[in-house]
Amino acid sequence: MEIIPSHPYPTNSSAELRVFDKLRESFIDDKSYVAFHSLNLTKHTKKRFGEADFVLITKFGIFVLEVKGGRIKHENGIWYTINRHQDTYRIQDPFRQAETALHAIDQEIKCAGKCHNLILPIGYGVIFPDVKWKQNGSEWDRHTVCDLKDFRNFERWLKNLFAYWKSKPANQETLSPQAIKEIKIFLRPNFELIEPLNEKLAKLENVAVELTNDQYRYLDIVAANCRVLCTGGAGTGKTFLAAELARRFGNENKNIIFVCKSNWLRRYLETKINSEYVTVSTIASVVIDKKRAGIDAFDTLIVDEGQDLFNFDDIELLDSIINGGLKDGEWYIFHDVNNQSGLFSHGEHEQTLEVLNYLKDHTHTNVPLTTNCRNTTTILKKIQNTLHLDMGNNGTGTGPDICEFKASRDIAANHLKSKITQFLKSGISPASITILSPFSYEESLVASLPPQIKDKIIKLDDFAIREFPIKKLVSLQ
Repeated sequence: MEIIPSHPYPTNSSAELRVFDKLRESFIDDKSYVAFHSLNLTKHTKKRFGEADFVLITKFGIFVLEVKGGRIKHENGIWYTINRHQDTYRIQDPFRQAETALHAIDQEIKCAGKCHNLILPIGYGVIFPDVKWKQNGSEWDRHTVCDLKDFRNFERWLKNLFAYWKSKPANQETLSPQAIKEIKIFLRPNFELIEPLNEKLAKLENVAVELTNDQYRYLDIVAANCRVLCTGGAGTGKTFLAAELARRFGNENKNIIFVCKSNWLRRYLETKINSEYVTVSTIASVVIDKKRAGIDAFDTLIVDEGQDLFNFDDIELLDSIINGGLKDGEWYIFHDVNNQSGLFSHGEHEQTLEVLNYLKDHTHTNVPLTTNCRNTTTILKKIQNTLHLDMGNNGTGTGPDICEFKASRDIAANHLKSKITQFLKSGISPASITILSPFSYEESLVASLPPQIKDKIIKLDDFAIREFPIKKLVSLQ
């Protein structure tokens, strides 16, 4: 017999647990017999919420088994049970309880349209595993009772119970294997409700916003010092803090130079910082931008992705554009040198460490960022286990699972197409999807996608980044 669940629900009734074990030992080699423990009933006519101790589905029909442990007492139409401590408790009429539960299940099945052309065979039984039953009465039939003696050979009692109800005129039908399967699935279906991906992403985005806002406490620490080295892994909020710092200092009418290496990052920052006192520049254009500003030196230097500039040529250039230089001037450098060191050649790495030590020789404040406010814990664990990089802790929540797929170009392109189609159909906006590739747009898998998908994709370049946030699906090379 198959019993669902495979382990009994927690219950205060030791008698139910013993019946559970007896059912598990009955009809061992016949999975056409199915038993449910503690089945909820939504269409009970006598109660707002009903429950059946055990429900059996067999070819002979559907049967409800009600279990009452301890000593049993019936007096003036009232039922009682007495435990081993001699405590007496009033209980419901077990026969009426089993009968009403059975009719509730019958009603559930009929309302659901199961077994349309079949008069469903039904029956019930009451189990008193701790006492001998010798009572006769018009309200019950001895064939429906399992007492202490019957309980010792429980499978035989079940067979007799099925035969007794089968002899009833309304129970001549038998259930086919398909009918048993359908009723089983209906009464206690197996399912998993999955949160829609777009809803999950929205929640993660809200958490990311909250965590990012928490980074404001670091902003006060950074702004309170004249020279700061702020370090943190990808997603710990370095760019966010650097941009906020530039806006704050710009409101103080200071001439700020905000330097990075990437022109893409420069264009992105220009969309985030709107102040006449802040000049956003790349290291390659910083001299020209200083001339355009018409000043000899800037009051304050802010650097983002500083690890890209940790070489002597760039450091010397930065030293020359701020009042007081790097030794006595006001500067704030946000970097990720510890996490990025593996991307440098040996010579570059050595020079990076020398530059970092040079900066540390100047009086400054170290501000480490340890909370990752952009990536989920799933992504953090994957990166840390694969690349052995420290990107901070916490994260924005568990997030969706990471899926890895390796195949030939054609198969991989079809897989990418399926994934994008799946995301779009699930309600995710194209702007929430980014494709990263080590190849150029023309050589990447994106070039192999069908036109209806490629039309939704925009190649990220110096011009596209100026309209951030981008409305289309983004492709990065």
